[in-house]
Amino acid sequence: MVKSVYEERKFWIMEINIGKDFNNVLTVKAVGKLDLDSSAEYGMRVKDALEDDASIKELVLDFSGINYVASIGLRVLLELFQYMDSRGTMKVINVQDQVVNVLKMTGFDKFLNLS
Repeated sequence: MVKSVYEERKFWIMEINIGKDFNNVLTVKAVGKLDLDSSAEYGMRVKDALEDDASIKELVLDFSGINYVASIGLRVLLELFQYMDSRGTMKVINVQDQVVNVLKMTGFDKFLNLS
């Protein structure tokens, strides 16, 4: 069976670790760029984890390993924010300076909880 390019590449584009603690907080830590190649998978995996567990009230995105965010990555952040807005809270932690600059230039720092 021939795998699609997406299936072959999705495992090395971005490392994504997702875990839930005892306080119903879902933490997502990824390494790489949030760009055209990785944003769809990132968004899908986070949304799947949220939809699988209705008890999750807080989403924490650990951006310590994210060194670039493209416009498609901003769209994913907006979608996750909107999803969590009716369910609980979302914060983005350990954001690298170059990513903070992008979030500030685009106004995302006005509604995202950055730390």
